[in-house]
Amino acid sequence: MHFDSREEQACWHVRMQNSHPIIQQAVCPAENDGQKFISFRLEPNRDQAACLALIEFLYSFFSSYHLEKKIREIIQNRYLFQDEDEVEHIAEMAMLMWEGEVVYHGANDLPEKLRNRVSGLFKEIVSEQVPFSFQSLWSFRMRAIQDEFVSLVGIAIDEYKLEQDYQEFIFLLRGLLEVRRPLLEEVHLVYKDEFFFYNQHFQLISKRNLANAIDRKLMAENPMFVDSNTIAPLVSMAPRKIFIYAEDEEIRIIRTLKKIFEERIIIAHPNHFADRLNGGETR
Repeated sequence: MHFDSREEQACWHVRMQNSHPIIQQAVCPAENDGQKFISFRLEPNRDQAACLALIEFLYSFFSSYHLEKKIREIIQNRYLFQDEDEVEHIAEMAMLMWEGEVVYHGANDLPEKLRNRVSGLFKEIVSEQVPFSFQSLWSFRMRAIQDEFVSLVGIAIDEYKLEQDYQEFIFLLRGLLEVRRPLLEEVHLVYKDEFFFYNQHFQLISKRNLANAIDRKLMAENPMFVDSNTIAPLVSMAPRKIFIYAEDEEIRIIRTLKKIFEERIIIAHPNHFADRLNGGETR
């Protein structure tokens, strides 16, 4: 295997020092006319454990050292993003997809297919015992899947734009709340697949009354996609305290409400609401 740069070589050796002993035993550093490279002392038909370990190491080195560089190049050269913060954010999203840690809408099984194809490529390299460098692999043997990496980055960009829109949406609603006069001191929301609203006297607020509570002028003057069943009435009523009773506070809509209303939100278990409803707690 030939190194394409001193940086790559240095990074390889650092990782090699922390690798499995079976890989270290199979690697032989060498130099020919100033060209740095390494050889692997193993026979694919006999040293199966070493071969599997080497395949995994090559895959890991590609993923951790080379791929993020290639993804950043795609972001800058194919999608023309130049702002360093944006490039960093999108690259991080793309790498999370590649590693299978997150799944964004539209990605489907693309990351898994890419991981399998790249892993299969290193299996072929070790089996064939042919000289290679990572740059030559990317330029030639990976050419067939480069468009799929471009698609992966495209999905990450779409997700990044959605996140930007989401943050602007949260910022706008916070601004509206700052100037709204509270119509209620407190409201209680019980989550059972959907929200049920109760006033400060623990009386159920009907869906019709919730719809009537929405400030149509406010929504018309600030056009945005707002959940008319939850966010719109809450922003319109602007209560000082919002008690949410739910078994899982990590539900997406609850996370969004916490970001919008911040310190106004108080989370409790549904059993706590039942106690209060039945007069089990002195208010």
